[in-house]
Amino acid sequence: MVKILPRDVLRGQPTMATTDVDEAHAKIAELFCSHELAPRTRKSAVDMKLRSLHRGDVGIEFLDYGADVRIDPEGLQDFHLVQIPLAGHASMQVGASTVESSPRTATVPPIDRPFSMSWDVGSPHLIVYVRRQALERVAYQLNGTAPGELGYGMDLSTAAGRAFLRSVVELHDDLISQPQSESPAFVQGLLADSMMSRLLMALEPASEGVPDGDKESRLVRECRELLERHASEELTVPDIAERLGVAVRTLQTALRAETGATPSDLLRSIRLDRAREMLLEAGPREQSVTAVAELCGFTHQGRFSALYLKTFGELPSESLRR
Repeated sequence: MVKILPRDVLRGQPTMATTDVDEAHAKIAELFCSHELAPRTRKSAVDMKLRSLHRGDVGIEFLDYGADVRIDPEGLQDFHLVQIPLAGHASMQVGASTVESSPRTATVPPIDRPFSMSWDVGSPHLIVYVRRQALERVAYQLNGTAPGELGYGMDLSTAAGRAFLRSVVELHDDLISQPQSESPAFVQGLLADSMMSRLLMALEPASEGVPDGDKESRLVRECRELLERHASEELTVPDIAERLGVAVRTLQTALRAETGATPSDLLRSIRLDRAREMLLEAGPREQSVTAVAELCGFTHQGRFSALYLKTFGELPSESLRR
């Protein structure tokens, strides 16, 4: 799992520090939303350190209260948060549900329900901020629907959780690498969309009665259908993404998460399956291996034969003679 050190989060950015509870409360309320903040020990003080950087629809915060505290927000409403303890322990209560949080488990507060949080002393957090409308846009690109209620916890030790964490680090490093005026907007947009895609994938609830292996998002399903219809054509990855109406990075992220393949891998697999069907159905006098390869989009005969042998365990000519 990606190891993130507290000192590295938004390094070089100004740090707001205070030991006054009222000042800490006012700053967090300004940054996020109205809430109640109360130390959980007899010592009614904090030792808060805060660094924050927002651009566009996303932001990253480093927040350490330096004390045992209880936080009771009034509601997030128009943004989502993913709260990742970099050390120590925290918890979040939503109704009767409790999420125990650690460097392996992030909390994802609800946006339309009341909740409360308890952070132990020694639990600095990396917080990912995402505007609600932006996440809904990415969800439509992936699944064709708005996101439902997100799960309250994220297991960062799973493949999907680790992928999300890596995308956060990539976005973080780009945000701090250069001034906003010099940072290419399209690069930040791709990184932000990738992070939001991985957030949705890491939190997507399992469909009732549908095995995990049978689930496919609308985007991946439409990609398969597109490739099936145009398998013999010269298609590049940007071509495929443009026809699906999504960014290249969004398409690559979805396919990698759900199929473990790139768009090119998937296209090649579809072409090989189609070639095998044609070879098995045709007779040696009716069709040639070269003709089938060309009909299925393969322009290099030697490479086609090698891929076919590796995939199906026999040469194309052997399939044709069956």
